[in-house]
Amino acid sequence: MKSTINVTIEHLDGIIKELDNSKYYLLNLSNESASRTDLFNFALALGLKDGEPTPLVSSKGLIRTSNEDVKPYFFMYKSIYFDKVLSKDDSKIDEITDIDAALNLVEQYANTGFDILGRLKKEFPKDDLFMKKILTQIEEMNKEYIVQYGVKKLYTE
Repeated sequence: MKSTINVTIEHLDGIIKELDNSKYYLLNLSNESASRTDLFNFALALGLKDGEPTPLVSSKGLIRTSNEDVKPYFFMYKSIYFDKVLSKDDSKIDEITDIDAALNLVEQYANTGFDILGRLKKEFPKDDLFMKKILTQIEEMNKEYIVQYGVKKLYTE
């Protein structure tokens, strides 16, 4: 298994670094903050909504695959891989256990999401406006999925 989940160096040095320094996303705090996994999964959701994976040209590790907070998401990453790749060619169904292939695919969708976040940050350079735009995006996605999947109640911690 891959030792890290990767992102492009451009995003690591750009939008991710900006979010690290922002008090709004709380990546700069060690406790009670958003994790790199949360950030990755949000970028992944944005990328999936956009619909097109963006290959990683030069990349670096963002999250160690051995981190306990990422392991519960492996099933989700495999489901995405199944939906986007395996469901279109059932002769490859044995690849459902190939976590590296799933990780490679979700990295590409997250890369698209980080592109979107980078564009939003340029459009809304002030942290408070950027955060409001992100929260609006999350709310719109929640509404869309509630209708699409017939969700009766959203569970939050």
